[in-house]
Amino acid sequence: MQESYAQQYALLERDHWWFRARRLILRDLLARLKWPPQPKILEVGVGPGYNLLEIYPSDARLEGAEPDPTLAGLAASRGPAPVFNASIDQLPSEIQEGSYDGVTMFDVLEHIPDDAHALQIVNRKLKPGGRVALSVPAYMWLWGQQDIVNQHCRRYTMTEVRRKLQTAHFTIERMTYFNTFLFLPIAVVRLISRFSRQAYKAEGDFAHVRRPSNALLFTLFGAERFALRYLHFPFGVSIFAVARKEYIE
Repeated sequence: MQESYAQQYALLERDHWWFRARRLILRDLLARLKWPPQPKILEVGVGPGYNLLEIYPSDARLEGAEPDPTLAGLAASRGPAPVFNASIDQLPSEIQEGSYDGVTMFDVLEHIPDDAHALQIVNRKLKPGGRVALSVPAYMWLWGQQDIVNQHCRRYTMTEVRRKLQTAHFTIERMTYFNTFLFLPIAVVRLISRFSRQAYKAEGDFAHVRRPSNALLFTLFGAERFALRYLHFPFGVSIFAVARKEYIE
């Protein structure tokens, strides 16, 4: 990623309704997990680092890994959590096996060509009984320019995520779709753009939403956190999953 684009992406992740509302939802979901005191958590794919500031338990001991050097530098500059410039398949020796209570990957797995191998690596980094928490984009029929711009390899169904986690020796604790309240308009825009001669601009979805609608879309998407305390959504633009490392004798 070019440095100028990395700086632009950092501003987008700070201000855009989708990123801001997703942080509210993820913080609420993670807060409802039974973490040990002062859990040691590794976030893979931290981007510019806003998650590290906002979504984890206040007593968590956080570390991050980010393959883009500019984004890794921005994330490291935001706070005390160490951030390593590394990809999932080339993690540094400081990220030791069997040492984490949690590993998180939020909209990261879809970027990795061998996602099954990535989940096996995550499993090895966790303590016995440690958790992986992740989010991924849903449904290949929603594939669009946004996926191309962001260099996605795939989108998922819940069945696929469940199978990949179980194959990597995880026991599912919770799975749900989310970004459900806005599912219909997002699906309509994606499908119209796919079949229309007026295709997406190179920027993808984020080019279509400007500041006048930011507050409304942020409120609608962010409100899902209240429903997700009690419900599992049967469909949505994204999938959230939490799974525990299996004990293997």
